[in-house]
Amino acid sequence: MSASQSWFSQPDRVFHFSMDLPVPSYLVALVAGELKHEDVGPRSRVWAEPCLLPSAARQLEGVLERWLGVAEDLFGPYLWGRCDIVFLPPAFPVVAMENPGLTFIIASILESSDFLLIDVIHEIAHGWFGNAVTNATWEEMWLSEGLATYAQRRITTEAYGEAFTCLETVVRLDALRRQLRLLGDNSPVSKLQVKFEPGVNPSTLMNLFTYEKGFCFVSYLSELSGDVRRFDRFLRDYISEFQFQSVGGQDLLDFFLQSFPELHAAAVSQREGMEFERWLSGCGPPPSSRTCLRGPL
Repeated sequence: MSASQSWFSQPDRVFHFSMDLPVPSYLVALVAGELKHEDVGPRSRVWAEPCLLPSAARQLEGVLERWLGVAEDLFGPYLWGRCDIVFLPPAFPVVAMENPGLTFIIASILESSDFLLIDVIHEIAHGWFGNAVTNATWEEMWLSEGLATYAQRRITTEAYGEAFTCLETVVRLDALRRQLRLLGDNSPVSKLQVKFEPGVNPSTLMNLFTYEKGFCFVSYLSELSGDVRRFDRFLRDYISEFQFQSVGGQDLLDFFLQSFPELHAAAVSQREGMEFERWLSGCGPPPSSRTCLRGPL
């Protein structure tokens, strides 16, 4: 289970789990099966079926701790103690899920070392963005996924260089453009603040706009701050200010303008063509894709 402590009572054959930190209900998860584990770092281990464990452990040996260290340098202490991973059969309905302390990942991702790297780092980033600070409503999933995507790319830039991150970003933004061609510029699910209104299926909110348009908006905020390292410090302060709370987009933006009073004085939230409200409520592509490539680097 995604819990900080667990133990097994042999006499009554009962497993016990406890979590010492506040966790949003959607992040509580259990897995049951024939699972073995192997340590791959001082605070991380891999869980998998016996036939998969050697491959999973070999591919993640040592690197989880490296990625955690880079993330902590950027965004502050990792709050969840352990950073374990459990690999699940192909029937698992999503690629990965960022449950605190125990990330759930589909086993087929082991076939690609690049996808494994990107997705595991993305779930690590959720330890700060999505788990420590959570969106208060499903209508603003970009607060979790957009910030985590930005953080993921900051981590890969620090660990593997700008070229790696740029390539991955370009591929994903191209996928965003192709999805937009299919849905049309006026699709309501292309908003960052999607409203639950007639014609909107809640399951459509987990889409590329949530991730990539959200990433572009966060990158734009980073560019406004004037320096990527300065924005790193802002994100550390954001986590410290709101940790273990659920927030809305306006909470983030108010804290951003409070942290950069010169930007508030310059009314950057109302800059023509780049208004914050346009980013959040406008349909279609991001107002600017240039910052999407520059922001996390």
